[in-house]
Amino acid sequence: MTTYAIGARAPGVNGVVLAIVLTGFVASTYGFGVYLFASLVVDMRRDLGFGYTAVGLITGGAQLGFLSFSVLTSYLGRFFQGWKISLYSTLVTALSLLGLAVSNNIWLSGALLILLGGCSASAYIPLAEIVTKSFAANKRARVMGLISSGTSYGVFINGLLVSSLTLLGGWRNIWLTAGLVSLALCVLAYFLLRNTPSPAIPTSEQSVVEQGDQKWLSGPLYMMWLVAFLNGLTLLPFQTYLAPFMREELGLSASTAGLVWSTIGAVGMAAGFLVGWIADRVGARLALILCFTSACVASLCVYHFDSEGYFYVAGFLFALAFYPVFGLVPTYIGQIVGVGRLTQAFGIANVLIGLGGVCGNFLGGVCKDVLGSFAPLYMFISILLLVQLVVVAMLPDVRQND
Repeated sequence: MTTYAIGARAPGVNGVVLAIVLTGFVASTYGFGVYLFASLVVDMRRDLGFGYTAVGLITGGAQLGFLSFSVLTSYLGRFFQGWKISLYSTLVTALSLLGLAVSNNIWLSGALLILLGGCSASAYIPLAEIVTKSFAANKRARVMGLISSGTSYGVFINGLLVSSLTLLGGWRNIWLTAGLVSLALCVLAYFLLRNTPSPAIPTSEQSVVEQGDQKWLSGPLYMMWLVAFLNGLTLLPFQTYLAPFMREELGLSASTAGLVWSTIGAVGMAAGFLVGWIADRVGARLALILCFTSACVASLCVYHFDSEGYFYVAGFLFALAFYPVFGLVPTYIGQIVGVGRLTQAFGIANVLIGLGGVCGNFLGGVCKDVLGSFAPLYMFISILLLVQLVVVAMLPDVRQND
């Protein structure tokens, strides 16, 4: 296994504060940059006068931005330190949020929203490198788990902003507040991250070989890329079609669907850190197996049962898997890939997650149109989750100890 002389934090950097700031990056770029628009689209449509065709173009463009920036970040990671890519992406996010607060043109707003979709990828991908350089090996999984839950914190803050500021200046004040919070976060992050060490020289001859252009590629890495694609193919459509399945097909109430989603959000806010804490003790591989088992049972609950109680169980189990998985994947990749190639390796994984999500959401819609029900989709998801479980079980149990 590759051994690197890394893991100690830069002098003067408070680990707890740094972990919170990195979580704030995700809360800003995903919570504000990706999900806030959905909460404000009705008010923005009324004032700016655009239709849902424009909404579809914008959201589709944001997904293309996500994929494009994932590829770009994977390439740039070979030449720039990860903290700079992540920080500047969050800074662009903050400026774009402020731009949305003053925009009076839907196409300008749309361009900013597409840019926000791209920055969500370029801010997140280098975080695995930052965590690897700044935290001891026995703490990285819990830190990445906390960071992966940042989306749920951002969405929670969205709710507070929308409920408190809608009557105090409308949607423009909400974008303005989100932008100012993100800008302040960037200032704090700069002083924390500017001392992040450069990649250390490997301490073994094997490590030197693995730093070559090709030797960083390995069987376990290819398997993790497959897992990343299957993550998007399964977990994202699970989330996309849960509410339509509950309300349109099973006739459950909007309040029930809302409470299930609240359960997912509440559990997700803690799940990333808790499962990451477990992974630091038993290994990321075993933690991934537990997550895929939990998600598989959740999918079977949705497929087999039609009572409200089982949907709460499904939401609980899904949240236990969904948020931690996106922290465990980069954690495991960081254990099999040298820090100099980590941003590139995780960038490719992020592209595959996005492609899997596009395919999964498309196939989920086709399933409903052709078969007349979402139920077969959830059975198919459970089967693919079992495939992921088998693939992860075949991976070597690799751990790093400082």
